[in-house]
Amino acid sequence: MRLSKAVVLAGCGAILAAAGTTWIQAQTPSTAPSQILATDLVNIPGQEALFFMADWRPNQQLPWHAHPEGHEFVYVIQGAVTFEIDGVGSRTVKAGEMLYVRPDVPHRAQNAHDGSSRTLVVRIKDKSKPIMVGVPR
Repeated sequence: MRLSKAVVLAGCGAILAAAGTTWIQAQTPSTAPSQILATDLVNIPGQEALFFMADWRPNQQLPWHAHPEGHEFVYVIQGAVTFEIDGVGSRTVKAGEMLYVRPDVPHRAQNAHDGSSRTLVVRIKDKSKPIMVGVPR
């Protein structure tokens, strides 16, 4: 199913609005992402939006993975994270910047900051699909 520009823009707007609120900044840091919101997209049957907060330790990495039929938007709140994306290459995203990963595209990530980094991740996906799957390398 193809997402409309309005849905993608609404997701981006929600990321930026949520990133500026104090309740996100006040969350207790952890190494595992914490889900902060899950909601059905009522105008797109079978689709959902998932919001996660992730705190990254220095040098912390995520292995190669993909999001089946899932769009991923990453907003870096603090620090910097380097993404390696198949067909795109390597990109370091710094605080205040955003990255989009297309559905089914293998990628990995690593904290690129000397200290901790913090990201807000939004995924728009088919409810019947897993959030992510490992990609052997």
